Formats: sequence, structure tokens, C-alpha cells
Amino acid sequence: MAQTIEGQKVKSRSLLTEEMKEGLRKLLRTEPLFDEPMSSHTTVRVGGPADAFVSVYSLDELRMLLSFLREHQLPLFVLGCGSNIIVRDGGIRGVVVRLNGEFTKISFNGTAVRAGAGALLSHLINAAADMGLSGLEPAVGVPGTVGGAVISNAGTATEYIGERVHSVSVLAEDGTQFEVDREALSFGYRHSNVLDFGKLVIAAVLELERSSPERARERIERLVEHRRRTQPITIPSAGCVFKNPPNERAGRLIDMAGLKGFKLGRAQVSEMHANFIVNLGGATAREVIELTEFVRRAVYEKFGVLLEYEVQIVGEE
Repeated sequence: MAQTIEGQKVKSRSLLTEEMKEGLRKLLRTEPLFDEPMSSHTTVRVGGPADAFVSVYSLDELRMLLSFLREHQLPLFVLGCGSNIIVRDGGIRGVVVRLNGEFTKISFNGTAVRAGAGALLSHLINAAADMGLSGLEPAVGVPGTVGGAVISNAGTATEYIGERVHSVSVLAEDGTQFEVDREALSFGYRHSNVLDFGKLVIAAVLELERSSPERARERIERLVEHRRRTQPITIPSAGCVFKNPPNERAGRLIDMAGLKGFKLGRAQVSEMHANFIVNLGGATAREVIELTEFVRRAVYEKFGVLLEYEVQIVGEE
């Protein structure tokens, strides 16, 4: 199968044989999607085909999938909501997996909440507010999952979800499950060491604070309104492209370099927030990535600051 990008056909170099595809069909609860465009699964709406895109619904199913991938020496890529990621136009070789079913469950025990890695942050934040619990509001508006948020220590410039993490459940490549306590975990600005302990995150326990549903809702609504006013949330993007340098804001530097609204093909530096690259419709991953590199060079030449990527760029050219 091939995708068309600006009139050129890009052939998928799939690692999967027909026998492997049939094996996946027999293994999984739902039908795998082969040569699946990642543009359908990323918030910036770019990305070539994944050899296979699958959903798993239970720990047993996930362990069987990991065993299958080891047996056939196929790579695994775990995808949450597809935010904070740019997939190149050549797509992703191997198997892309999304965690559903039991991995989306949320349960409360006093002020502690255990959330599956596939649970949407928005669902978790709203469920906590309904319980009169506060502490996750800094992640309001982040279009991601709990697993991705914990790995990247999502939040604002001053508050992070890692401050609330009590423990994390991870799965090793051989399917062994480990519970990693807070003492072993470290969180920094848009970074954590969570994946040092396993192949993928399957759940996290977060410690919250007593509040009231009314106060929690009020803060959520205030933060949502702030994001609406300051970020291009109605246009496809991958979120903030660059990390903020020490004592500075990446968006401010890009704006001061005169790049707000600058376009390359159908990709554009947002006119609302310069640290967002938006897809005006029909942009390719190459256009988005080339624009991010142009921005990095321009900021470095003007201010001597080399911006560090916050988004993850994956896949093949």
C-alpha cells in the first residue's frame, strides 16, 4: 500500500509478512489496522503509515502481544492520544499499540487515585473534581493519556503531574510487571526516568488533595478558558514544540525573532502562540519538521539560544 504526499507515492516498507499479519489477527481481540496512516492518530494530523496499528484491552492480551513481537523481532511503539508527537511521512515500522479497556480504568481510595496508562487526562481530572479532589489541574487542556503525561511530566511551566505521582506500574519486555515507588522516580521539566524501569507504563497512583467539587471545577474552568485565549486549540498541532529555556519562554523568543505567522507550505507558526506549529490543512510531516528546524536556526542566530524539542519526532523519512 502507498500514501500520496504532494503528488508523490511513498511506499510502505512494512516489516510484517502475511503470516505475521494473520498471527496478529488471531492474537488480538479487535482487528489490527495495517498500513494505517498515523495522520489519523496524531493531533497535528501528519504522519505516514504504521505497519500495524492495534488496540489491546487487557494485561493478558498485552503480554501475548509482547511475546509475539519478541518471537518475530518486531519493534513496538506505544501511542497515547497522539499529542506531543510528529510522525515522519515514511511512517512507523513494526506495531503501534494503543492501550484501551482495563488500561483506561480509574479508581479512588481516599485521596489516592489509580489510573490506567490509557486513561485520558481529561477524564481523570474531571473524575477527581467530581470526587472533590484537587491537584491535577495543571494538566487541564493537555490532550494526552495518563501514561504519556507521567513519562513526560506534563503540566504548566511551574506545576507538573510528577509532583502527584506516588508510584508507577511498568511492564518489562518479557511481560514482568514492576511497581516503582516514588523514592526511585525522578521528575524534571518535561522529563522523567519512568521508562528506565520497564518497556511501557500500564498505570500510575497519584496522591491528590481534598477540595470540593465546586472549587475544583472553578479552577478547571479558569485554566480551560486561559488555554482558549492563549493557545490555538482549535487548529491541529502537536502542542508546544520546544521546551522553555532556563528563565525564558520559547514562544517569546520565536515571537521576538519575527516568526509568528510564518508559513512553510501548509505548516505555520501559530499567530496566537509562537511555540505551536499548526497544520493549516494538508501539511506534510516534512513541512512541519522543516519549519521547526527553520525556527530553531532563526532563534539561535538572533539570540544564541538553541531550542530543545519538547515534541517527539519519530518514524522514517
